[in-house]
Amino acid sequence: MATSVVKIFIKPGQEAVFEAIIRRLVEESHANELGIRFYQAFRGADAGEYWMLESFADQDALKAHTGSDHFKAMRAALSACFDRPPEIQRLFDL
Repeated sequence: MATSVVKIFIKPGQEAVFEAIIRRLVEESHANELGIRFYQAFRGADAGEYWMLESFADQDALKAHTGSDHFKAMRAALSACFDRPPEIQRLFDL
């Protein structure tokens, strides 16, 4: 499996834009990708802090996600909201 916890830092004033885009990405990913085990966004306790919990069946499913048209279409708009690069923690099943 390919599982990650991603901490995302959003520029002040860009929260609503980010939330609208990430909600759409989550919806389209679930609707169009078979290899998703879990894929959800969360607002953190601190202003501008967001989290993604993402788990895919395997590396191929993760590659299909990052190569999907809907991911590519939203990636630039999401990145424009970032205050700094996301922190990605890869996790491995026991």
